Amino acid sequence: MIYSFMKQKYPFFDSPLENNKKFDDITATDVISYGMQTNDPLCMKTIEKFTQIFGTETGNMALKTLPYGGIYLVGGVTKGIQNYLLSSNTFMNAFADKGRLEDHMKSKFRVLLVDPEIEIGLLGAEEKARRESLL
Repeated sequence: MIYSFMKQKYPFFDSPLENNKKFDDITATDVISYGMQTNDPLCMKTIEKFTQIFGTETGNMALKTLPYGGIYLVGGVTKGIQNYLLSSNTFMNAFADKGRLEDHMKSKFRVLLVDPEIEIGLLGAEEKARRESLL
């Protein structure tokens, strides 16, 4: 878990989150919600590191699959860190950090954050059913 790694790296950050739960019982949901609500330094470092890894791996996947129609970020973790994604350049900097391909990453791939209120799975199933019924 990234939180335990960050705890080792920043032992001087004392998170009040650990006062409420035993260290081994702390989940990613706890870290994200507590960090986003209170700006706890250790939780925010964890969110920052996760966002950096998320951006790097999303960029790697983009280079493998060439999604010129766009990359759509969706899901529970994305919803949890949505405000951080919108207010920080961490994700996009890590996404585009591909050496000589950096300009290509910035100009060719749109990264879109899907509104968490949209039930994308349901909409996709509905569209698939509509297309099947037209055949």
